[in-house]
Amino acid sequence: MNDTPQVSRLVRTALFVSDLDRSSRFYKQGLGYHEVYSGGVLTHKVAHALLGVPEDSAIRYEIVKAEGPNFGMIGMFEVKPSPPKVSRASGGVNIGEGCLVLLTTDIRAVRNRLVDMGAEIVCEPQRLVVRGTGPGSLEMTCRDPDGMLINLIERPSDF
Repeated sequence: MNDTPQVSRLVRTALFVSDLDRSSRFYKQGLGYHEVYSGGVLTHKVAHALLGVPEDSAIRYEIVKAEGPNFGMIGMFEVKPSPPKVSRASGGVNIGEGCLVLLTTDIRAVRNRLVDMGAEIVCEPQRLVVRGTGPGSLEMTCRDPDGMLINLIERPSDF
């Protein structure tokens, strides 16, 4: 018997956003996370403690998901007064920074939709070939409205 505690696959990521409505539009319309798992205002003091914000902070949130099981969801949290922004160098990655990695069936269509929404493109779609993995895949990176790095990988069939 294995006595090592187990950890599940990723349930969701939590993003702290400056404008919940703008970020919600980006993830719903831009990336297709149309289903709302949960949303509203967090008032429980434990939520404030978990986020490390003062008890008198206002916390609005929305958790969105793609169709299917409740895994890989994106939770967006808007805290007022706003905490300080993360300081990062532009044009590349930074130590401690996260990156959402998502699959798409049409990288160019998603890229165009994101550009129309004001996304910062870090790297246009390019073919990445990893030794021994065949022809490779089209990949790109961009940033969401608050600077979260997103890596899109094209997979032409259903995933």
